[in-house]
Amino acid sequence: MTISSELERLHSEGQDDIYELVSYVKSNGESQVTARENSSRALGIKPYSTQTETAFLTTLNHALDNVLNTNRRCIVQHEVSIAHVFDGNTEYSDLFYSGRFDFVVYEQEYKGTDIPILAIELDGKEHQENDIVMQRDARKNEICRRHGFELIRVENSYARRYNYIKDILIQYFKSVKSY
Repeated sequence: MTISSELERLHSEGQDDIYELVSYVKSNGESQVTARENSSRALGIKPYSTQTETAFLTTLNHALDNVLNTNRRCIVQHEVSIAHVFDGNTEYSDLFYSGRFDFVVYEQEYKGTDIPILAIELDGKEHQENDIVMQRDARKNEICRRHGFELIRVENSYARRYNYIKDILIQYFKSVKSY
């Protein structure tokens, strides 16, 4: 399907500024549309980190360092494929192989192997208002539940709240009794 045919398909009767602009350019000069790479969160593709995610990563690492005042060492990875966290999956294969966790906390082993212990998702308004995003979140929650893996969801508005993040980590490590 070409850009022109898509524009015709989407055009409705009446005023349509974009349609008129494209028609003008096509009749009065060259028209060329540069292809863009897909970069949609809904598709599981994010070409860059947002300021909120960067701030959250800083807050999370700082809180993790202060919560783990033992010999336990953990690191945080950003944008981790779901398939890299689990060995296998029987359902939701589309999300399993294309989806990502915003953050995964790994325990560093002495043998050089990092073991994923916890995933954290930053959720904006779209996670409460967009049906497609909510369905994807439910499927991601189910994958984690079936694998016995903790997935914690944090609202974007709490990304910079150190004490809130610290409390989440304290509660998590207390619940697994390895704190």
